[in-house]
Amino acid sequence: MSKDVYAMRAAMASLAAATAFGLILIGLVPSIGAIIAGTAAIVAASIPVSLVGATARARDRAFSRRYLLTIGFWGLLFAGAILIGMYLFQQVPGFWIPAAILCAIPPVAFIITGNRATR
Repeated sequence: MSKDVYAMRAAMASLAAATAFGLILIGLVPSIGAIIAGTAAIVAASIPVSLVGATARARDRAFSRRYLLTIGFWGLLFAGAILIGMYLFQQVPGFWIPAAILCAIPPVAFIITGNRATR
């Protein structure tokens, strides 16, 4: 396995963790500082995913498709969680904890399907 593959897996793992942490912070802690910290964590984890994806050597179509689907689904789930949660479920753990777990699934799925693809 190349170091690009390891870098992408590490970047996706950090995105999954930061997404879960950030959404829980944003949704459950009623302060502007928590919103800033949660947003900063998610943005900081998104940067390596973007950089590794953009600077890696040429990849096959299957990788590109998995990468784009992962980022697309992650973005849709994240945006939906933020919009629905902020308008309808402010500080409701029954919404924010499952939403955080759901939003962390696409990066984890990318790692798992990558393990199968490299065998």
